[in-house]
Amino acid sequence: MRVYINHFNLDALPNVLTMLDDKLVKTETYIQVYSIDGIYQVNMSSVKKQTVFDSDIDIIHDYHENFTLIVDKSYFTEEDAAGFDPDHISTRMKRCIFETSKGSPIKLIIEGETVEERGGFFKNKTSQNLVPNNIYFEMADNLNVRDALVKKGLIEFLSLLN
Repeated sequence: MRVYINHFNLDALPNVLTMLDDKLVKTETYIQVYSIDGIYQVNMSSVKKQTVFDSDIDIIHDYHENFTLIVDKSYFTEEDAAGFDPDHISTRMKRCIFETSKGSPIKLIIEGETVEERGGFFKNKTSQNLVPNNIYFEMADNLNVRDALVKKGLIEFLSLLN
């Protein structure tokens, strides 16, 4: 399940990344491909066709201070693919995964396009060359965001983002 922060200012993400350097647990790089026959994710070892299963969203107003959350239980399935249509759009992507404590069931995900540095300056060592465009929490579908322990974990991250 993904939990989004409603109206989060994406322009703030580069600064947020700097504050989260010590909480980074993993990065994944891949190429996102959009073609007439579907969405694909390509990494060093495989090509996966993704199928979206859409679900209703739940909006939780004033979850913590001025944060409103959007709970989205939509998900992707993946299947191996031999290739994709030559007429496509592709983007190099990086996914940064953060935890407030090791093994936490709540992960903060920041995703974005990777670009080559051309005399620019990137403020954080964690995600150099990353132009972030998405931020959300990821957790198991069986967790309830209103549960006290889950809420405590989310608030730890929300406090850093405030």
